[in-house]
Amino acid sequence: MLKIDLNENEKKEIIDELLNILTKENEQKLLDDLTDEDKRWLLNNLMLMRTMGYLDENFLHKQDCLLSYENRLGGVVNPTDFKFKKNIAFYNENITKLSVDAIIIFSSNLFGRLDNYIKCLDNTILLHAGLQVNEDLAFKLKSNNGLIDYTVPYIIEGYNLPAKNIVKIMLREIYGDFLDSDKERLKLVLNNLFQKIKELHWKTIAIGIYDFPMNYPLELMKNIITNEFQRLNKQYKTKLNMIFVE
Repeated sequence: MLKIDLNENEKKEIIDELLNILTKENEQKLLDDLTDEDKRWLLNNLMLMRTMGYLDENFLHKQDCLLSYENRLGGVVNPTDFKFKKNIAFYNENITKLSVDAIIIFSSNLFGRLDNYIKCLDNTILLHAGLQVNEDLAFKLKSNNGLIDYTVPYIIEGYNLPAKNIVKIMLREIYGDFLDSDKERLKLVLNNLFQKIKELHWKTIAIGIYDFPMNYPLELMKNIITNEFQRLNKQYKTKLNMIFVE
C-alpha cells in the first residue's frame, strides 16, 4: 500500500533509493548517448558538485594532463602583450591565461573553492586546485593557532597554470559600511604583499577585482590598491606592473 504520510528521514531515504536505481540503470547508457562536448560538461559539473576532500593520485594526474592541454589550446597571454600606463593595464578575459608572476585573489572565505574566485570562461582551472590550495593554507594556519591573519598574504604555487603563484588575501566580512579601519587593514596587507613581491623579484601581477566580498565597494577598492602599489613603486623605486582583471 502506498504510504503518503512520510517523515523527513523517510523522504530522504526514498530520494536516495530512487537516485541509486536511476544511476545504476542509466550509468553506461548515459555515457554512450553523450557527445564528447556533453561528457566534458558533465565532468566539469561533477567536479564542481563534489564534496571537498582528497582525490586519487591517478585521477589528479589525468585531470592535470587534460586541463594543461586545454590551457595550452586556450592560449597564453604574456605581459608583453599589454601597453602599461603608469605600470597599470586592464584585461577582461580569462585570468588563468595570464603568464604572470602571481594571480591575486581577494576573499572572505579561506576554504572556498578556488574556481569561485578566479574568473574562467568555462571554469576549467585545474578544478582540484581549490582543494589542494586550501590544504596548504590550512597547514599555514597551524602556526597561528588556526586563526586567519588578515595582515599577511597567503602565497601558493600556481598548479600548472601559466601564472607561477596564487596569492589569497583574506578580507574580514563586513555587514555595514566600509570603514577607515577596513581601509587601513587593506593598506597593511598590500604593504606586506609588496615586501614579498620585492623579496621574490616579481615583475608583473594580475589582480582579480570582479569578486570582492559583499559590502566592499569595487571602485574604492580598486583605487586603494592602485594608489598603494603606485606609492610603494615610487618609494622603493621599483617597476611592478599590475594587470587588473575586471
